[in-house]
Amino acid sequence: MFSCEKLTELRELNGLSRKELAAQLNVSEQAVWQYENESTIPRIEVLNKVRELFSVDTKFLFSKTFLNQTASEERVAYRSKDRESRKKTKLELTYISYIDYYISFFEKFLITPDSAIAVLRNKATEMLRSDPDQSMDQSITQTANLARKFLKLQNNKDLMYTLEMSGIYIAEKNLGPEIDAYSTITDDGRPFIILGNIKKSAVRRNFDLAHELGHILLHTAIDMETLTKQEHKQIEQQANQFASVFLLPEEDFKRDFAELPRHSNPDYYIEMKRKYMVSLVALAYRAYQLGLMTYQENRYFFGQLHKKGYQILEPLDDQMPPIRPGRVKSLLQLIFDKQICSISDLESKFHIHPLFLTNLFGLDKDFFDHYMQQKKEYFDSAQVIPIRINERE
Repeated sequence: MFSCEKLTELRELNGLSRKELAAQLNVSEQAVWQYENESTIPRIEVLNKVRELFSVDTKFLFSKTFLNQTASEERVAYRSKDRESRKKTKLELTYISYIDYYISFFEKFLITPDSAIAVLRNKATEMLRSDPDQSMDQSITQTANLARKFLKLQNNKDLMYTLEMSGIYIAEKNLGPEIDAYSTITDDGRPFIILGNIKKSAVRRNFDLAHELGHILLHTAIDMETLTKQEHKQIEQQANQFASVFLLPEEDFKRDFAELPRHSNPDYYIEMKRKYMVSLVALAYRAYQLGLMTYQENRYFFGQLHKKGYQILEPLDDQMPPIRPGRVKSLLQLIFDKQICSISDLESKFHIHPLFLTNLFGLDKDFFDHYMQQKKEYFDSAQVIPIRINERE
């Protein structure tokens, strides 16, 4: 029987409205609504378009859904200027449920280490509860310092790798122009950071990662769904402050900042940007926060920043490509290299094509090509042992 839930999941997984899916299938929006509500079954030509569009087999659409929603709307924290971006939450919950499901499937073949991020979250919670009278600024600083020390982060360029090794699952996908990233923790405690794949510099991606780490450590007990616009803005500012303290440790930063010839000229910050892997803006923000820049110096700094066009493209941005997530890619490589799972296994068990996983996890388009090559026949011309003919016959 046709599974209307599966069609809805595919649509939401790919961030499509019914109207947008209807346009791609060349049917009416009303027809899509009817498919998703079991009022009618799609014609064969429509089913074929769905298969091609989402890289699934027909059987996928005629099998029961295997998903349980593993995350909730109140736990999704967006790095976004626009509060209305939360309208996408339902779609992103479907995405989280899918990647969580497939990661769980692939990881069951392996022995995975204990999650360090779970230990860090507990330590951060205990520390914050131990002194409820301290200010939020103090709490943020304490938590950021604890996190950097616990994760043993020596160089910010290793942040992606460090977070993935700690047990955070990081993926990238098209989140649109309004959302930089978001984070959530599933019901069974698995933390995710989802990064937008719109071209960004390495330093901006680093800040996104640190910002979302701040949400994971500071805000997991907050219902994000019920926040007012002002409360949401405040939460975002707290995550920004966490990222600033986490990426720019006070003692090291002060020592390097003292060596700058002029505090008001963005060009003098370029080497610090190279060292700390943060933007010029983030460096100035941290300096002003620590009282190392006067109001006039800070104002002149940003005036020069706009004059030089650095608000659009900062120095080094085009020389420092963003680091991409690697944990899920490494997991899949291990599974397929060791032949624990094959392409045919995916197709027979899940009724999906390799491109489905490529799109789901933001992998390189040719990731599965190596595993799709036909195996050689056991005997070929190079393997046949020549037999000497008996000359007496």
